[in-house]
Amino acid sequence: MNQRLRGLVSSNGRKVKGVREELGQAIVEFALVAPIVLVLITFIVDAGLLLFANVAITNAVREGARCGAVGGTDAAVTARVTSTAENAGNVLGSPSVTRGATIGSDVVVSVSYTYDWITPVNLIPGLSLADFTYTKKATMRMETTPPYTKGSC
Repeated sequence: MNQRLRGLVSSNGRKVKGVREELGQAIVEFALVAPIVLVLITFIVDAGLLLFANVAITNAVREGARCGAVGGTDAAVTARVTSTAENAGNVLGSPSVTRGATIGSDVVVSVSYTYDWITPVNLIPGLSLADFTYTKKATMRMETTPPYTKGSC
């Protein structure tokens, strides 16, 4: 007698009642719980990807600020941020670069980023994460004075 059939037949050869009904109940319970578990798993994956994007954009902005601090042109700073943030995804527009005119003043690089969710967050009532856009900014001290001639950093 095989394993599946053994569970349905008692030792005296009669069929055991209730085992079939419990199997149906388990299937229904799984059907009710599975979508919730899948959404929870995708949300956990999304949180990890969002954290990765946050760290990558922060690093890209810091790299751009460093490039500007050592005398990089605005085009070089923009190229540095774009190339460093390449793996992160949706950088909105080009980075903005603001700098002072003397050594010791600040160079500020900022960029906006939007995150594309894998989880269908639009279906969750009361949760407005569909257009999750944030801005990262880095400030460093200028080490050179104009003219800024470094074409690449």
